[in-house]
Amino acid sequence: MGAVLDHWLIPLIAGCAVTMSAIFLLLSRLGQLALDTPNHRSLHETPVPRTGGWAVITGVSIGLVVSRLSISPLVLLAFFALFAISLIDDLRPLSARARFSVQLLSVSLVLNAFAPEVAHWSIWVLLIVGGVWVINLYNFMDGMDGFAGSMTAIGFGALGLISAWRGAGDLAGICFLIAACSVIFLYYNWPQARIFLGDAGSTVIGLAVFTVSVAGWQQGVFHWLVPLLIFCPFWLDATVTLLLRVVRRERWWEAHRQHIYQRVALKFGVKTSLFIELFVMLSTSLIAVLLVVSGMA
Repeated sequence: MGAVLDHWLIPLIAGCAVTMSAIFLLLSRLGQLALDTPNHRSLHETPVPRTGGWAVITGVSIGLVVSRLSISPLVLLAFFALFAISLIDDLRPLSARARFSVQLLSVSLVLNAFAPEVAHWSIWVLLIVGGVWVINLYNFMDGMDGFAGSMTAIGFGALGLISAWRGAGDLAGICFLIAACSVIFLYYNWPQARIFLGDAGSTVIGLAVFTVSVAGWQQGVFHWLVPLLIFCPFWLDATVTLLLRVVRRERWWEAHRQHIYQRVALKFGVKTSLFIELFVMLSTSLIAVLLVVSGMA
């Protein structure tokens, strides 16, 4: 752990500083840019800029540049393409076909970089579907103040600890960098939020979850079930809700307020729902860390 912090201390400081500076700029000078106007499906009551993800992604990117970490051109292209299309979508809504095409491309590029020799084509197809689903479910679950930021900070923090324990210093550094920049964002996103992640933030973080999970699994750092356990508060809620909407023959692709966290928030309030989810996130992440440390995963 000490070696990881020694190597990544400056990148962490740089990433956090850039994230904080970018959020300050977006709120003070560009506060009317890409406003999320509330509607009957929203949990917020006043317009909020959905540009927080721009700051987080910029901070993480600067941290990676400072670290001088060598990253595959395929991975860089995957993240750049997804960030670009999602940023445009924050400013001017795009068609689902355009967004889905880029998501499919990004996931395919990541898999070509980290898992080019997957044993069977069926696993490859499953990974592509899973990757696109992770990107979208992170976007779906980004509907409550403090929720996505907390899952990002806790989830990547747990993966960082596990990677450091297993001696994967670079992977641990990346995870800690994403977690740290998310904590900065979370300060401004805590109820009542002053800024949201937006599509550019939620989709790119979703791709980061998938990328780190595949990379850690393929490099033997952790079992593929570990990230599934850590992020289950997100994917389980999103998957169950989607299946129920499909069974009920509802327009499942449209925004709604039927997620478990949304129902709890509508009944008991956003802060109560958030604290319940925080307890679940911390519990699943702690279990995952303990399983790895004990040698069971």
